[in-house]
Amino acid sequence: MWKNYLKIAWRNITRSKGYAFINIAGLGIGMAASILILIWVQFELSVDRFHENSDRVYANWRNAEMQGEIFTWDYTPAPYAPAMKEQFPEVAEVARITEWDQQLLTVGENSFYEEATFTDPGFFEMFSFEALEGDPVAALTEPNNIILTESVAKKLFGESSAIGKSVTVDKQMDFEVKAVIKDLPKNTDFPFTAFLPFKKLEAMDWADDYWGNNSYRTFTMLNEGTDLAAFNQKFNDFTAKNSEMKEVSDFLFPIGDLHLYSKFENGKSVGGKIEMIRMFGIVSIIVLLIAAINFVNLSTAQSDKRSKEVGIRKISGAGKGMLIGQFLAEFILIALTAYTLAIVIVSLSFSWFKDLVGQDLANPFSQPFFWGISVIYVFVTGILAGSYPAFLLSSYKPAVVFKSKMNAKKSFGLKPREVLVVFQFAVVVTLISSVWIVQDQMSFVQNRDLGIDKDNLIFHTVTENMRENKAALRNELIALPEVEQVSFTFSPLTDIYSDTDGMEWQGKDPEYKPMISRMGSDANLVKTAGMELIAGRDIDIYTYAGDSLSALVNEKAVVVMGFDDPIGQVIKDDSYEFTIVGVVKDFIMESPFDEVIPIMVMGPKRNLNFVHIRLAEGGDYANSLASVETVFNKFNPDSPFDNKFVDEEHARKFSSQERTAKLTSLFTGLAVMISCMGLFGLATFIAERRKKEISVRKVMGASVVSVVGLISSEFTKLVVISVIIGIPATWYFMSDWLETFAYRTSINWTVFLWTGGLTLVIALLTVSTQAIKAALVNPADTLKSE
Repeated sequence: MWKNYLKIAWRNITRSKGYAFINIAGLGIGMAASILILIWVQFELSVDRFHENSDRVYANWRNAEMQGEIFTWDYTPAPYAPAMKEQFPEVAEVARITEWDQQLLTVGENSFYEEATFTDPGFFEMFSFEALEGDPVAALTEPNNIILTESVAKKLFGESSAIGKSVTVDKQMDFEVKAVIKDLPKNTDFPFTAFLPFKKLEAMDWADDYWGNNSYRTFTMLNEGTDLAAFNQKFNDFTAKNSEMKEVSDFLFPIGDLHLYSKFENGKSVGGKIEMIRMFGIVSIIVLLIAAINFVNLSTAQSDKRSKEVGIRKISGAGKGMLIGQFLAEFILIALTAYTLAIVIVSLSFSWFKDLVGQDLANPFSQPFFWGISVIYVFVTGILAGSYPAFLLSSYKPAVVFKSKMNAKKSFGLKPREVLVVFQFAVVVTLISSVWIVQDQMSFVQNRDLGIDKDNLIFHTVTENMRENKAALRNELIALPEVEQVSFTFSPLTDIYSDTDGMEWQGKDPEYKPMISRMGSDANLVKTAGMELIAGRDIDIYTYAGDSLSALVNEKAVVVMGFDDPIGQVIKDDSYEFTIVGVVKDFIMESPFDEVIPIMVMGPKRNLNFVHIRLAEGGDYANSLASVETVFNKFNPDSPFDNKFVDEEHARKFSSQERTAKLTSLFTGLAVMISCMGLFGLATFIAERRKKEISVRKVMGASVVSVVGLISSEFTKLVVISVIIGIPATWYFMSDWLETFAYRTSINWTVFLWTGGLTLVIALLTVSTQAIKAALVNPADTLKSE
């Protein structure tokens, strides 16, 4: 019986090639989009959930109330983890990690910058990273050992074993390779390629016991059976009991949720990356739904063509169940053909899609699980999309069919079909206007005044050799004609490495504790960074000997500190007292989507870990960088010149929003294309059904324009309704989306005007092609048999 069903199904498909093509192409494109998104979603949901003990591993987070708002962060001091393990018997393991800048690994003449971290042995007790040689846990118990990933070991030692060999870190510390692990999988948020013992930091006195120095992330593994809620209640006042920071509270957050739910407001997780994953998961389903709507509309539109077939089968003894089975077989065959097309599209676009989402996704075609899900996917799609047409077609009564009353209704008068078309184009309106608003927000932020001239500006990590010869290096760089200015800084101009709520100044309310970001500089930061000096002067320790205790502040800091005349004011930070010598216009170092924050630039009491170099305008980049590299090679021999451009680092901060914009644009284009394919099919069908009516109208004197208007008007009213529905929906959802940004544009009403007009034009162009074709047919050819 099923063989017969499939044979009849194939015959019906080949008989209506145009409609079959639209159905298969639309479903195939919709399926391909949903498959790609589901592959991405599956990857994102698996991040750091594959560890054997992931249900017992947590990240340590902390809350503190400041000016009536609760701030949440995940950095802790060095003594935090040991004290936690000592004081709580529920704690099985703890591990601290550093997230400093890349470390220079050297073996002979081979030198590479790698993502290295100092960590505790508990790290490899918690996380299931595969060891290839040696014991990673034992390796971290001694201060002079190092663990390498497989790829780094090969870069440094080739194909020979790395175990027992020496690696120099940052040209100053020698370590022995004690273990090699497999490269960390792509679905982890840990980027490390080398692991060093935290004991080394302690041995060098780099890890102080001050509870206010939040420089490390801490992870905790609880004993089996420990209740998280009960433990967090007990753990809440851990910092308050061990330090003077009585306002800080602590809690553990599941490692499996960290990747997707790390956005906190008022001390509670409110989402994060899951919002984007959820949004595009829904959008991919909507695109597939739009394709399914085409399927339903075109199938029901052709129902009267198959009504006599249904009548004859029922007279011959076929029951309703047999007819439903036949039609579902036909629709499942279409779904299977569409899925085959979808697989081809996914295969061709997979590499491009990986680049688009910024993830190295695993190839799904090599996974048996994928093909098992595919079978279910095809049957579910075919049955869901084909159920309504199948039940509709099988419900026809032979008596009605053979009395020719099937044509009594207008071909496009079925209300369910109108509702589906309205839904399709309401989604199109929402997506088009959303793309417009996303692009407006991106443009608004990208054109924001950063207070820094990021062009022609590079920076480089300062190594120990460079630090020891800082003055000579600076002088030789400034002497280059290709270089305008040089400034050594505590952090790069694209990031904030330190902040505090403990600064004091004259007249400050002891209860007032604003968070102020800190930076350090030796000289010429204003000119090097291209800042605007509003009052006073720049820090310059080479001209003013006392400037190691001088400070620059931005406008926001002046407002926060409440100074009418900030020049000469003294700011106490830890045990140092800094005198403000200059005020600069507000500048932005971190997220361009956030509000301006108060920043104080101090003289070089802290280590200056970066050198910023402003290249001369109009010069050739290649030649300028070659000259700078020559100087670096003199003071930093046998180490690669690894400069970064400030403008490129700043541009990376837009990557997430650019990805959102590109994905939204992609799905909008697919939705528009699929909707137009369905509209084209319906217009073709209606023009065919009404060809005699059109011919009679033409004989009676109707013009081509009036005939085109007659056919187009049926769709135009539906698109207008779609616009009316889509505009408020867009306003609601995009207003919420914009609220996630502190610095944001507003929704311009002209967006909806242009969106409505564009949607109408798209629909009219799609319909009018068939309307014009029908209107130009010679009436004699149509009516000659009447």
